[in-house]
Amino acid sequence: MENTIRLDLNEIPCNSDDEDGNFKSTEAENGGGVMSENSIDDVVSLDNMDEAAVDNMLNASMENMAEVAVDNMAEAVVDNMAEPAVDMCFVTGEEFAVEGANVPYDEGDKIELQCQLEHNHCLSPKDSRFMVNYRSIDDPTAGKITNNDQAGISIAKSYNSLLVESGGHENITYNQRDVRNVVHLNRRKSRLQGDAVALEKYFQQQYEYNQEFYSAIKRDDDGRLMNAFWSDARSRAMHKDFGDIITFDTTFLCNRYRMPFAPFVGVSHHGKSIVFATTLLSHDDMETLVWVFNQWLKCMGNPPKGILTDQCKATGKVVESVFVGVPHRLCLWHILQNASRNLGKLSKWNEIEEALRNVVHDTLDPDEFDEAWGLMVEKFGIHDNAWLKETYEIRRRWAPTYWRSTFWAGMSSTRRSEGINRFFKGFVSVETGLIQFKRQYEAALKGKVEEEKLLNFNSTHKPPICDKDMIVQYVFQKAYTNTKFLEVKAECDALKLVSESKTASLVGLSVYQAIEKFPNPV
Repeated sequence: MENTIRLDLNEIPCNSDDEDGNFKSTEAENGGGVMSENSIDDVVSLDNMDEAAVDNMLNASMENMAEVAVDNMAEAVVDNMAEPAVDMCFVTGEEFAVEGANVPYDEGDKIELQCQLEHNHCLSPKDSRFMVNYRSIDDPTAGKITNNDQAGISIAKSYNSLLVESGGHENITYNQRDVRNVVHLNRRKSRLQGDAVALEKYFQQQYEYNQEFYSAIKRDDDGRLMNAFWSDARSRAMHKDFGDIITFDTTFLCNRYRMPFAPFVGVSHHGKSIVFATTLLSHDDMETLVWVFNQWLKCMGNPPKGILTDQCKATGKVVESVFVGVPHRLCLWHILQNASRNLGKLSKWNEIEEALRNVVHDTLDPDEFDEAWGLMVEKFGIHDNAWLKETYEIRRRWAPTYWRSTFWAGMSSTRRSEGINRFFKGFVSVETGLIQFKRQYEAALKGKVEEEKLLNFNSTHKPPICDKDMIVQYVFQKAYTNTKFLEVKAECDALKLVSESKTASLVGLSVYQAIEKFPNPV
């Protein structure tokens, strides 16, 4: 169906204002014709008016006339359309083509209005949820989405949970993109003041709530955030009991500004990783690290008894200058990974790797380590490898044989720091703002607290079974947590399978021979 209506502008009545400013029609005065100059004189006197005022008057009249023309056109289109009937198809939007619009207006000009209806389609109410005008998210649902985001739940999982709750796609008025928009809008709200200002305000609120909360922010000359350091009251309290040995790693990016996230991590009496303090860094150069380690001293009051880091040379120099006299170990896991990168292309790499691990793990004293290392290098002819030479020169920083007499809380690498990074990765990403990151960080730590409470409860009310014939097991069961007691029990059980006999005596030293006994097969 196609209807074309031709309208003569001379047939369109025009309106004007009376002397009191009231709206009236000039149709009666001019016989329904176009407003003439005489009709203008009848309404407003042109005496004592300059040329600009007259032009303004005429322009306003022309605008009124155009508005009336459009209204009359729309009424004409409606009048010529068929009445709605059953099974009739309707369009969701009409296309209008106007010809002659750019032609200067003169008396007798025609405007052609064409309504094209060939794109009609049948109504489908079930598909309205795909249309923007019909999509919406109510306040309770938006609140759930926001809470899920603050709890570290991904947008996809949050959307799927809403689908399950509502019973399917047909029962909701939004899609996953709408959910994403709600999340991003809420995150942008937290950045209205600027992440750095909001973060500083947040730290101040935490301090007012608990004065054991410690924080520090470093800005550049333009006032932009450079570094941030903080530790809550619980973390500082745990440091007093478990802060002897810490690990420090700066390789994890967790926010939209790509500032490295560097936690100070230790191990608890349950054998679980705990966070003592956290830093966000602009760089990992010496100047930044000096600031960070000095903040640790201000916060905790004393340096740790030992620290593990990666092979970053800047970190090593800063540890020596700030944590004076503190033993500093390099991550053993990174050493072995670098061995694979630097020696992995050799034809006998598999044999070299096995020999290297034997030298690292099976030697008991430094002399034995040096001898075994020399034999390995001689056997495979790798004297000239530059990486191997450099690694051997710093062996006192990473080889376990040099640290066997020192307490390291069972740690020989920064894997606990990396484990914490993987844990936080489930809550944050490189698109996370600073305030959003702080909220997610808090939510993650609360989960850690609940985990420790459960372990404390189990150690008190659900101790593992011990062999009461071995008094040492009974004593340690009462004194240790379940995790640490099971380690003692494993050592005791291993002794049952070993028989030892004294073979020699040296000056102040007895030598025993241990023979492992294999149990009889069942």
